[in-house]
Amino acid sequence: MTVAFPKKSPGDIKAGQMVSLTILAEGPIAPAGGPPLTAQVRIPVERLRRGPTGHRYAIHIRKWRGTTVSPVSLTQPGDPWRLISEPPPAGLRELLDDTRFLAQHVYGVAMSTLEIFESTLGRRMPWNPEGRVVLKARDLVTATDTGYERGTNIIRFGSVDRMGYKVPTALYRDIVAHEVTHAILDGFRPAWADQMATMEQLAMHEALADIVAILSVFSSKEVVYRQLEAAAGGFEAGQQVDDEVLMRSLFDFARDLFARGPLREPFVGAAPEGWQLLPEPHARGAVVVGAVLRAVQRLWAERNARYGGFHSLQQKAESGSIVATRILRMVIRGLSYMPPVDVSWRDLLRGIIAADLDMVPDDAHGYREALQAEFSAIGLRRVSLNNISGVENYSGLRYPIRLSALGSDPQEVQRFVWENPRLLEAARLERRTPLSSTRVRTSERVSPDGFIISEIGASFIQTVRMSRKEAYVRLGVKTGRDFIDVRGGGLLRFDAGGRLVYAALKPVMDRERQGQLFGSDQHHEAEQAAASSGVRNKFHGTGD
Repeated sequence: MTVAFPKKSPGDIKAGQMVSLTILAEGPIAPAGGPPLTAQVRIPVERLRRGPTGHRYAIHIRKWRGTTVSPVSLTQPGDPWRLISEPPPAGLRELLDDTRFLAQHVYGVAMSTLEIFESTLGRRMPWNPEGRVVLKARDLVTATDTGYERGTNIIRFGSVDRMGYKVPTALYRDIVAHEVTHAILDGFRPAWADQMATMEQLAMHEALADIVAILSVFSSKEVVYRQLEAAAGGFEAGQQVDDEVLMRSLFDFARDLFARGPLREPFVGAAPEGWQLLPEPHARGAVVVGAVLRAVQRLWAERNARYGGFHSLQQKAESGSIVATRILRMVIRGLSYMPPVDVSWRDLLRGIIAADLDMVPDDAHGYREALQAEFSAIGLRRVSLNNISGVENYSGLRYPIRLSALGSDPQEVQRFVWENPRLLEAARLERRTPLSSTRVRTSERVSPDGFIISEIGASFIQTVRMSRKEAYVRLGVKTGRDFIDVRGGGLLRFDAGGRLVYAALKPVMDRERQGQLFGSDQHHEAEQAAASSGVRNKFHGTGD
């Protein structure tokens, strides 16, 4: 099927034009042995070369035998702007041999994952390093070596053994979305997974990638309807299928995603004791994923209740899809309200709530309350709405800034911090050490009254190298090393008029914070050893 837009010259392609593409809704193997379920994703129109290769991605598909890459074209011959969307073959063997559909599926899932980030945040998402991300859709690696490799812009997808076949993990929608999310987060906040990142930040990476993977699949009405239909099919004729049973299908669905070939153990329903100290990032992140899914479950049940008892399965499926999409966008929007270093689970919750307050001041259906309650249930303290912006303590700020430069010049942001001693003191910056990183990004969003709001987000990081004596005198950190590095930073958000409206700071020269982060030489070395065992530079699962 040729995707619908009339043949035009490249100059007639409008900015923001979207096109539909067929992908596998879940994976290549249907539960009942029939043809796989498909879904339509809407992605931006772009010029595609053979590969396929676009502006942001290059898809490499190895032939089944050997190492030669077999490039394919997804466009009409002679017209790189005209994308052709083909349905998948019905038979599993034919599907696994269809190189073109594999390329179409991987490209569609990768582009739709990037699109939901960019459309939600109102800005382009960079890679780390810049360039294209290469998705090796049928690589010579095992399933457990599937993953995004930091510093290379490469995502490798291995194969799993299913029904006597080698099935590429790239045909599973959740796996592609998970690994692409790692790449997006790494470009957005590189310090969350660099050499100084703690296990908490790596667990944050895994949790966010799982949330995006699960909810992006569950946002397809076709998938939700199939889950509900399966749940209803297990009951006698005339027996009522109540919301509690239907809601459990959400968790069955999430567990099934992991059981069909993904790369980690299914998350558990109840938070284990001391989960925030678990030494493995997937295990920590799974607890937070469970909390987010329980919020979806609660909101889905409440939405169904508003429709009354005659709500059909199709309507229930649509409700589940709407709730999943809304929660997914809330989580993504919260990322732009989180600090650039040393993020915690509470930073995640605060970012989600603060961003949603700006976006939807009147939370009529209790989305924020549902997330607050579920995070509280796993031991994470609620976020107070009093001074959630963090700027009420900084009255009387001096604004010797050029608005035109504020949105593009890091020096203008550094000058703003320097010329406001109260802000400088709150960030506890080391006065003799320059900032090691300053990023400035503009974003746009649509306010509830329909107007476009332009905002400026500026993040800064400072890394300070200290001698053993200086670390003890200034921070109370005891170490046997000659030198240690400590760091902190912050996020500042400015409105369209250049006024500070939000601040999330991680003070640098803060005795209590740095003491907790560093702990002792033994604690620091244990964190470094756990994080350097392949988790930091290659995000993938830990299952056999």
